[in-house]
Amino acid sequence: MTPAQLCVAEARRWIGTKWRHRGRNAFGIDCIGLVVHAVAAGGIIMRDRRDYGREPWKDGLQRELDEHFGPAVSDMQVGDVVLMKWPNQAGPAHVGIIGDYCHGGLSLIHSYSMTAVCEHGLDREWLSRIVGVYRPCP
Repeated sequence: MTPAQLCVAEARRWIGTKWRHRGRNAFGIDCIGLVVHAVAAGGIIMRDRRDYGREPWKDGLQRELDEHFGPAVSDMQVGDVVLMKWPNQAGPAHVGIIGDYCHGGLSLIHSYSMTAVCEHGLDREWLSRIVGVYRPCP
């Protein structure tokens, strides 16, 4: 398996795990914790900060991604990390992993506070939230 495929496989292993702020284990995991575990499976070690609040843009989420993975890329492929911003929010506050969707196309695997770690297709609404795409596994 390629590093990107290993990353996606690890992210999928967490599907169904409940969301928990700053969580890093089977009892609960948050969005950045999922990314840290997923990219590690692909051979990329990412600094795992846990000192962030509920407004990640204030704690440098985008800066951390830039430092780890370099500048954002212009296309999207399986294994990429996406940075997202919710409408009416001051800055980006959510991350996820791009997968290959079983129904065709690309999917988003993420630990979502409204549910748990989940995977779904990238519809227009989710695509509109993406503000940066990072390639940890070239």
